[in-house]
Amino acid sequence: MADYYEILGVSRDAPSEEIKKTFRRLARESHPDANPGDADAEARFRQYAEAYEVLSDPNKRARYDRGDAVDFGDLFSGLGSFDGLLRSVFGDGGVFGGARRAAEPRGRDIRVRLEVDLEEAAFGSVHDVEFRAAVACDTCRGSGARPGSHSETCGTCGGAGQVRVARRSMLGSVMTVTACGTCGGAGQVIPDPCETCEGAGVTEAVKSVSVEVPQGVAQGTRLRLNGDGEAGARGAPGGDLYVDMVVLPNELFDRQGDDLVYTLDLGIAQATLGAKADVPLLGGGVERVGVKPGTQPGEVLRLKGEGVGHLGRRGRGDLFVRVNVDVPTSLSAAEREMLRRFAEARGEQISD
Repeated sequence: MADYYEILGVSRDAPSEEIKKTFRRLARESHPDANPGDADAEARFRQYAEAYEVLSDPNKRARYDRGDAVDFGDLFSGLGSFDGLLRSVFGDGGVFGGARRAAEPRGRDIRVRLEVDLEEAAFGSVHDVEFRAAVACDTCRGSGARPGSHSETCGTCGGAGQVRVARRSMLGSVMTVTACGTCGGAGQVIPDPCETCEGAGVTEAVKSVSVEVPQGVAQGTRLRLNGDGEAGARGAPGGDLYVDMVVLPNELFDRQGDDLVYTLDLGIAQATLGAKADVPLLGGGVERVGVKPGTQPGEVLRLKGEGVGHLGRRGRGDLFVRVNVDVPTSLSAAEREMLRRFAEARGEQISD
């Protein structure tokens, strides 16, 4: 007598739910539809089915565990047929799926690029983007049917979108589920299609979508607008619109995350003696900052809250002002003489 526990790969005290779960997995792997022309797979499938038929029935399992003979001629008789066993495990859809009506395919996702300047990225903005895509047909309003008419339930599948097909194999008659060839799985047919879209429910056109750019977007940020992509056929959900953000460079500021960096050019005298300087702000205006005497090149001043807005939360980053001391490359005779005297006073060696 075959060891049905070994065939299914379960322990002898395995609960019924574990046995059923294991059989479902093995049946999908070895089903003839998944292994066309493979006689070994069909034989394994038959073994798994026999093992499950015995171990899933408490009375048959008890007899089998006692070592009593099992009438293999009566296998599946309790369920009426081999197909009945599969339905008891997988439902009406059989091994590979349910008998639910297939929905119309959703519209395609669309991907576009949107360029914004640094200020728009920092504070948020609104832009319109345009692209060619399928849109709902104006004539039939997306139904696919000529105005005044309507779709009808498919007579072949009765609206299920799928049909059951019997196929003979060494296992006998095996029922499988496939998409209905008449309606293409939609469950509905259109006897009088719209002349404009020829029953598709969509036409191609230029679509414009308003995109709200949130504050703080960075280069490479991708925004997703649900349902704003291509329209779905005959009323199916639309695809999504993905907007890839491109933040243009700014001539005054370098962006580092949510912070900005501005380079402040100072003369030698300003850095040495101290000064007041105007720093431009993103969005307009200036802030006057004090430069202390003896400021060195590369020193950084910090203006809190004058950077880029934080994405998804309140507040802004900071503006860092990096000092650059501008060394003159050409001097007048008077300037040269003053610097010479300065160097002499400090004991600095200079070239003649």
